[in-house]
Amino acid sequence: MPYPIEVNDTRGVVWYHYTSGEFADMIVDQFDEMLAQSERQPLVCPISLHPFVMGRPYRIRQLRRALEHIARHRDRVWLTRPRDICAHIESLPKGTVPGSEDV
Repeated sequence: MPYPIEVNDTRGVVWYHYTSGEFADMIVDQFDEMLAQSERQPLVCPISLHPFVMGRPYRIRQLRRALEHIARHRDRVWLTRPRDICAHIESLPKGTVPGSEDV
C-alpha cells in the first residue's frame, strides 16, 4: 500500500512547519488533482495522519474542512482503509493486476 510522503502530517506540519490550514489545502489540492487524473486510470490517494499532529484540537478544524471536501465526492470515490484495498486486489482473478499471474 502506498505510504504518502507528501501528504503526511508529520512531514508537512512537523518538518516543514506548514500551518494546519496550509496542510489542509495541500490535502484538498492533492485530492482534486488525483480525482481529475482518476478519470483515465484508478488511483489511490493516501493521506497519512497522526493523532499527535493533526489530531490536536487547534488543528482539527482545518483537517475536518479537508475531509469534508473529500466526503462531498463520495459518489465518485471509494473511501476505505488499506486492508480493504488489499482484500479487493486479492479477490481479483489472477492476471488482472500485473505480476499477479506469478503468484
